[in-house]
Amino acid sequence: MGALVPWQWLASPALLPLSRCCAAEIQQTLLALLAGEAFLADRPWSEVWWGRMRLDLASGWQLEIAIDHDQLGALLWARAADGRNWEFGCQRDDWTLGPDSRIVEPVALLEPEQRQHLERRLQEAICWPAPLLPPDQAVSSGLVEPDVRRGKGRHWRQRARPHGRWHHGAVNSNRQQKP
Repeated sequence: MGALVPWQWLASPALLPLSRCCAAEIQQTLLALLAGEAFLADRPWSEVWWGRMRLDLASGWQLEIAIDHDQLGALLWARAADGRNWEFGCQRDDWTLGPDSRIVEPVALLEPEQRQHLERRLQEAICWPAPLLPPDQAVSSGLVEPDVRRGKGRHWRQRARPHGRWHHGAVNSNRQQKP
């Protein structure tokens, strides 16, 4: 196989994760959201007030939108279903203008009515289900109880696991029983 020439670089599957989404592509995703595409939010609008709201769309897109003083802000981050991403500031109207170039931002590309409609949809967002266990009670391996996992003393790991290679009684399980 020969070397890739510059016009083949973008077509190379190895470089797909390095390519970015464009604002117009994300604008189409936002329009699909406005048209009724299903999505889940990480938390309700009322809890955000000033911060970030993360959305998972049914199409596989993930978006992170700023909420500034209870108003819709800019799109901060996006990831397409194919793994490509977009970050605030990565796309400019004309890079040759240097510091005078303007950031192209997908939410700003929407009409004012569309922005208001998007804000209403986000205010009524359904959130991800709450975890079954609080984080301090979750057990990663499922083998150690929470108060043992935190440890008591120097040898807490030894107390949490059985000694030796076999579990209780398993050492004697291969011995033949006397009649």
